[in-house]
Amino acid sequence: MKQNSLIFLTGFSGSGKSTIGPLLANSLGFEFIDLDLAIEQSAGKPITRIFAEEGEPAFRLLELSALRQLAGNSDMVVSLGGGVLEHDECFRFIRENGTLIYLKSNPKALSKRLCNKTDRPLLLGRNGMRLSREEIENKITAILKKRETRYAIADITVQTDTKRIGSTVEELTRKINRFIRQTEQCHHNNQSVNNADQ
Repeated sequence: MKQNSLIFLTGFSGSGKSTIGPLLANSLGFEFIDLDLAIEQSAGKPITRIFAEEGEPAFRLLELSALRQLAGNSDMVVSLGGGVLEHDECFRFIRENGTLIYLKSNPKALSKRLCNKTDRPLLLGRNGMRLSREEIENKITAILKKRETRYAIADITVQTDTKRIGSTVEELTRKINRFIRQTEQCHHNNQSVNNADQ
């Protein structure tokens, strides 16, 4: 059964999931899980090594396995890896089991935050070479374009470029609490109608 208080945070690397996630969980009184960290602990090696040694398809299967372990949980905020929605089964699981939140950020802001990072496999060039900031921005733009249709159907979207983190967490807390109340009320009303029809 879908748990509306199982909150999945999505967005590109650098959009603020790892920073905002724990603060949001604390604000809601929920548990927090970083899915990438959970996968690294389970696999016993960092994601960069999983990509290098086993490839992206193998990593996506590890993501799906980690997600399935969350089925039935509630009152939890889960920070997702940037590309998890591209995997059809992961995407379907998330839509069927919880509330999807999109932390939206533009390519220019993302490239500024990510240009010195070396732990993002999809943002490296051939042979693991670092890209220039312009190359990173172009690559982010292309990847976002590919993911946009799935980001677009999130239950809640919040822009993270221009606001302070505290303001973003407050906005998300309000929107999530309202969304959970509305969906629970809708579910209650549907049950009442079904009972009346029997």
